[in-house]
Amino acid sequence: MDNKLYNVAIYIDYENVYKTLLSQNKNLLRLGFFEKIQKWCKGKNLRIVKIIAYCNFDNKDLMESRHQTRLQEYGVNTVHTSNRGKNYADIQITIDALNDMYINENIDEFIIMSNDKDMSPLLNTIKLNKRKVTLLTVGQSYDFAMCNVPDEHITLDDILSIEMDGDLYIQRVEDNLLENIENYAKSNLDATIKKNTAFKHIEIKYYVENQDTYSSIMEYELYNMLKNLYEKKAISIYRYIYGNSTFLAIMPTAYVDKAINNNLISRKDIVENYDFDSLIKRSYEYYANL
Repeated sequence: MDNKLYNVAIYIDYENVYKTLLSQNKNLLRLGFFEKIQKWCKGKNLRIVKIIAYCNFDNKDLMESRHQTRLQEYGVNTVHTSNRGKNYADIQITIDALNDMYINENIDEFIIMSNDKDMSPLLNTIKLNKRKVTLLTVGQSYDFAMCNVPDEHITLDDILSIEMDGDLYIQRVEDNLLENIENYAKSNLDATIKKNTAFKHIEIKYYVENQDTYSSIMEYELYNMLKNLYEKKAISIYRYIYGNSTFLAIMPTAYVDKAINNNLISRKDIVENYDFDSLIKRSYEYYANL
């Protein structure tokens, strides 16, 4: 068996990938793509020496959640393409990949993640220069003819099928989110009970709107996390009235009895089988249609 390590550089048309997945109510963070591509590469004796995501990070959901920062925490280099036209990312990927190919002889393989047929000349040029080139596509919205150009064609589903031994990064973010909610709820309850201060409800939509920037997580993904915590019974949802309107709020399940015993919420206001899926779907659709 060949145990030699080969260096690989990965170039991602992130805007194309992000928008394709957005239309399917999915995102790469929830799917665990960055952890799984690393494991896929290790299984093929590939050492990632560079991974770059090209995108207009001024897209509303990406900007609000400081998505560039989150990608950089994964070790991903980011190139902001601004609003310079549909083909700007393709041009920049081509320039960077060719530049790396000509000045860095240590890169053995180039992986281009894109559905754009305009990448075919780049794939051909890399092959002509005796480097392996792999095309990574997403979904079915790509020109099947371009799959004959690279040395290897893989799909996002191939990467996502890889099983991970440990938690994904997104799971750690979810754990931190729960800790944040629990700490706030405890402090809030203690202040209300011991100091007679006004009880502050954690209204769902207000919380998510103000948490996306703090957590560097998109709104729809925050709803996904809250859904998971709700299904694990780590949090509960209850109704409360403010003015003439009814709102829905979050309470860590561990503190529900304490809140009820101190007449801050009522057991009859606890919501059973709350529909987070509708919130998630509406959030995805809102950003997809901008």
